[in-house]
Amino acid sequence: MTELLTGLVRPTDVPFPDRLRLAAELAAQMHEAGLIRADRLADAPHDIATYGDFTKDGRELGRDLARYEAWRCNDAVYAALDGYGRLLAERLEALQLRWAAENEIQPRFRVGDRVVWPKVRGQDNMGTVVSIEPGGRYSIQHDNAAKTGSSLRFLVDFEACRAEGEPAPSRLSSLKGLPGKIWAAISALLALEAMDFTMRVGLLLP
Repeated sequence: MTELLTGLVRPTDVPFPDRLRLAAELAAQMHEAGLIRADRLADAPHDIATYGDFTKDGRELGRDLARYEAWRCNDAVYAALDGYGRLLAERLEALQLRWAAENEIQPRFRVGDRVVWPKVRGQDNMGTVVSIEPGGRYSIQHDNAAKTGSSLRFLVDFEACRAEGEPAPSRLSSLKGLPGKIWAAISALLALEAMDFTMRVGLLLP
């Protein structure tokens, strides 16, 4: 029986047991291909799961394994390790699809609505919703793509979008969505920091 992914917070990472299972599958394939010795097979899954990540290609992962776990890597090993990031991405996609289905996540916007979603840097993205996709995502045509006639679409999480003209949520308001005990602890910490700042200013003033 699989555990329900309850809660309104989207999964953004793959739990370590899943990482370990995927790493074990990859290690077994590498062993069959003669890329992992039999005496290293027991530790290999844990090594891969510990140092592997979505953003690492096989060469980066192989270098970390060589540096920290004394792996002997060549181009064939790098090529095999390349698949681990893809396995993680596929697993996360499956977790997000299941999360959206089990929690009956509903879209706030409809096809044709104008929406805004943040960039890492610079001005926010703006576009039009063209379809509702599985996993709690919109398919959006960016305004720049519409101007050039491009068919490029962006898959954007429901929760990342807001209406055109709607102000971006402040950092403080996003914290208020945390569970009560956590929010109370953060509030207390902020209050202590404010008191400390006031005391320091008082000491500096004549």
